Amino acid sequence: MGELLWINGTCHSPEEAYCSCLDRGLLYGDGLFETMRVYGGTIFRLEAHLRRMAQGAQVLHIQLSLSHQELRHAVQTAVARSGLDSAYVRLMITRGVGGRPSELEAGSASVMIWVRGFGGYPEELYQQGMRTILAATRRNEHSPLARIKSLNYLDNLLAGAEARRAGADEAILLNTTGMLAEASASNLFIVNNGRLLTPAVRAGLLPGITRACVIELAATEGIDLSQEPLSLEQLTEADEAFLTNTLMEIMPLTRFAGQPIGAGYIGPLTKQMTRAYRTLVAAETSGTGFPTLHEE
Repeated sequence: MGELLWINGTCHSPEEAYCSCLDRGLLYGDGLFETMRVYGGTIFRLEAHLRRMAQGAQVLHIQLSLSHQELRHAVQTAVARSGLDSAYVRLMITRGVGGRPSELEAGSASVMIWVRGFGGYPEELYQQGMRTILAATRRNEHSPLARIKSLNYLDNLLAGAEARRAGADEAILLNTTGMLAEASASNLFIVNNGRLLTPAVRAGLLPGITRACVIELAATEGIDLSQEPLSLEQLTEADEAFLTNTLMEIMPLTRFAGQPIGAGYIGPLTKQMTRAYRTLVAAETSGTGFPTLHEE
């Protein structure tokens, strides 16, 4: 079937799919989403994504219309119906239609699943690394929305658009205290004297699924990793750095604000973590076709 949208139990082609203009997800950004990746027909870390969505639903006081098992089955069914081996999956839940604007009440929550083909980021990005800037947008570490994947995603979009206007690939966001939080669509890791560092969740970042994988893999790889407050100077003075999210996986970060990070190319610890991550994905799915890492 190819690209499709599963909406409240029914599959539609993109041209046929629709939702009510009175849905609170459209009116107020009142909902959640998860982005997942399919390798060889298998969704990587589906359970982790569903757990995070359930936690976000608790924060927003959204009563899910499907149980955990039913939601898992719906996502797996949508992927199977698409027939796509390599795909992007976006799971969206809104509060639904109805209720007063000032109240967190509505009818039944609405569930939408979008599946489309996805072959990965351009290979040259993994060889050259991404270029980043410092975003004008700040992450509010005190907001309950900072740690969930809310449909209200405009801070991230504004920061990403700022990066594109500057000729960069991503934008780094500080929090209200001026400490590093995350990038517009990814989590941040830096390497300093062989130590792997990443901002703590209390800095106002979204605890990413790929971020959790890197933390898990650092332990098995014997790498000293710390989650702690990090300054902008620690990024500019880092030996190497990389970004993580579900679609890009582990992406080398080689330039910030026009200046090289470390030597300006993918570093040894970034290569080690990339190999470990791809091995993990292949072990849990039928993932193949990763870009080749060129040695310097």
